[in-house]
Amino acid sequence: MADIFLSYKSADRPRAEVLRGWFEALGWSVWIDRKIDLGEGWEARIDSELTAARLIVVLWGAEARHSPWVQREAQAALASGRLLQLHATGLPLLAPFDQLQAVRMQAWSGEALHSERVKLLSAVAERLGTTLPAHVQPTPEEIQLPLHHDVLEAVQLAFYYCARQVESRRLALHQQVSEQSWTEIRDAFSALQSHLREDGRAEEYEREGTLHRMVEDFLDQLELLAPTPGRIP
Repeated sequence: MADIFLSYKSADRPRAEVLRGWFEALGWSVWIDRKIDLGEGWEARIDSELTAARLIVVLWGAEARHSPWVQREAQAALASGRLLQLHATGLPLLAPFDQLQAVRMQAWSGEALHSERVKLLSAVAERLGTTLPAHVQPTPEEIQLPLHHDVLEAVQLAFYYCARQVESRRLALHQQVSEQSWTEIRDAFSALQSHLREDGRAEEYEREGTLHRMVEDFLDQLELLAPTPGRIP
């Protein structure tokens, strides 16, 4: 019998393996479907492990939302009071799971660190009737500053504009035309990232806000397109 049954869609296997590593590092046994032996009746084995596990952690990625198997496992977990949800997609969860509390990690793509990692581990420990060791604390890299509500609408419009500028830059490079807006795009994104991370507000949106990750992804893309690599501040 495993402490944790980890439910996920195959597309999320890299993230599931990271979760497995986090849990096993704290001494919790984890069952995932990769432990099914060749020739074994996989459906019966899954049902057996699902029934026996003390806690069922559902990793809701984009594809898992519409997976009959993940939905089935989540329903069994909900009915038995053993469900712990990890919301790892920017899409809304489907009913009835959208009405239940979840650890929100929408911006997580499988990195070894995340600002909600300790929150997730604490939730697992609580459900398993134990406590986290004192040494389990957020690392400096996992501590994120808040994202401000009053800039969200402007940021959404900015991303639409800047996405168009990124595409224009790609076309310019392909057609070998002269540079025009590179400096303006770079400065706008750097200023936007700085503004999003300003401290001094009491209200938090999400510490690992999706928009933070979007800014960083755009900066990474712009870095690839920069006339001189390494020029992003």
